[in-house]
Amino acid sequence: MASIPNEFIETLLDRIDIADVVGARVTLKKAGKDFSGLCPFHAENTPSFTVSQQKQFYHCFGCGKNGSAIGFLMEYEGLDFVDAVKDLAQLAGMEVPMTQYAGQQKHKTNLYAATEKAARIFQQQLKASPQVIRYLKQRQISGQTSKTFQLGYALNEWDGLIKRFGADEQQALAKTGLTTQNDHGRVYDKFRNRLIFPIHDKRGRVIAFGGRAIEADQKPKYLNSPETDLFHKSNELYGLHLARKHSNEDHVLVVEGYMDVVALHEKGVCNAVATLGTATSAQHISNLFKVWDKIVFCFDGDNAGIQAAEKAMITALPLYLDNKIIEFLFLPEGEDPDSFVLKNGKDGFLAAIKMAKPLADFLLEIISRNININSIDGKAQLYEKAKGYIRQLPKGAFKTMIAQQIGEISGVALKVTNQPTPQQKKPETGENPLRKLISLLLNTPQFCENLSNKLNLRALSFKGIEIVDKIIEIQHNNPQINAAAMMEHFRDSEYSPYLGHLMRMYDHLDESQKALEFEDILNYLNKLTSKAEIERLRNKQLQSGLNSAEKQALVQLLRQKSNQ
Repeated sequence: MASIPNEFIETLLDRIDIADVVGARVTLKKAGKDFSGLCPFHAENTPSFTVSQQKQFYHCFGCGKNGSAIGFLMEYEGLDFVDAVKDLAQLAGMEVPMTQYAGQQKHKTNLYAATEKAARIFQQQLKASPQVIRYLKQRQISGQTSKTFQLGYALNEWDGLIKRFGADEQQALAKTGLTTQNDHGRVYDKFRNRLIFPIHDKRGRVIAFGGRAIEADQKPKYLNSPETDLFHKSNELYGLHLARKHSNEDHVLVVEGYMDVVALHEKGVCNAVATLGTATSAQHISNLFKVWDKIVFCFDGDNAGIQAAEKAMITALPLYLDNKIIEFLFLPEGEDPDSFVLKNGKDGFLAAIKMAKPLADFLLEIISRNININSIDGKAQLYEKAKGYIRQLPKGAFKTMIAQQIGEISGVALKVTNQPTPQQKKPETGENPLRKLISLLLNTPQFCENLSNKLNLRALSFKGIEIVDKIIEIQHNNPQINAAAMMEHFRDSEYSPYLGHLMRMYDHLDESQKALEFEDILNYLNKLTSKAEIERLRNKQLQSGLNSAEKQALVQLLRQKSNQ
């Protein structure tokens, strides 16, 4: 938060409503004074995710994730802090003051500038490459589609891109993976004589590149950017930003190649994305389920395609909720989405999608593969093999029904055992009165005004007194601060996860009950601090004696104790 003034964050969180931010992305229902819904951050069928308008705070009792509207956008959209603030500021009609820009943010800004500039250069060079234009025309890719995907061309030169960047930009060029070097230290362009596919993040920013060979003997056929500060291939999907923008379909197609996505888009099938030279990851599936309720994986019908589909299915099992759908489309052998849509057009491809195999059917197919289910031995083998797959499924109707079907086939009832919900380790809250005090101050920062200066918490051995001091200091500087804004001050603190859980300690009380609890805790802490101070003074009296002021203080404390 070093790059944006705290005062701006506090004002921003006071102006926006977290229920609007979360509700635009998660289905919420009113539950008492709060809202609840299925957690978007872990697989569950029973809602454990709550949003509090009073605190402007969200919390999941299942996985333990919690935070303000800023934290939600960071977690849900995969944004960094500054981008999350920018999005919320735009929603609130505010301009983010960026005069104190953080070093890390400057670094990322430089990298984005480098990738965007490189993408423009590649696009310009495409116009001067008859060979690549001819190739795209042969694949029936129009100029408009090329422009939509920002397709480009990397010159057949060692420094074709390098010489277009100034000396002060060379470091950013290297950090984005656009240049590389050999064992002798010579730096040269990573992409040479290739059709270039810029890779965008979900916000449409260029973060990496893929390059297809132009010459028949050029190896490898496809070359991708390496992992960088901007690009993590297990998180990103090619074409996701366009699929979200150009399609209103209730499902998304997952294919294997860049050209598959481009060719489908050309023919009007705009809801396709591709993995980036890697198997489908849990993060890929999770990201897609945030936008669509149905995923259709599209693979070749050969052995490699079936193996890829099986890996995707296994990855998907822990994320497969009753309100989500996954299907598998296997194209005829020798066909990929690109060739298939060219031959059969949009209508032919959409007809094929309707024949896609539901996950349940594919799962049973995989489990029973090479097993004679008509024999007793085969039934026993099926039963044992199925347990490992079914164990991966989250609790719900789908899991129960698959288990029942396996039981009917094998003749042995398959007991459903539910995987424990993934949880973050939660710090103990216990009955520590200081924890209770912190919880109440976080929930209602205005309670700080009722804390007496005479309350000497340092006389106690409790950990976390520095947190109380910090909360008091923050509230003193902004008397009207709300709970969410208070929590944002601790975002980068080691205490952040601990404080997030403490926010929930008094959710069962209304405001008047919290005020009474606060009064009781203050009285109790006053007694503890008095007792600790009496003990300290008595020990000193025995060891070295007390001065007159200390003697008077001891008498006063003992008198107060006798009156309690």
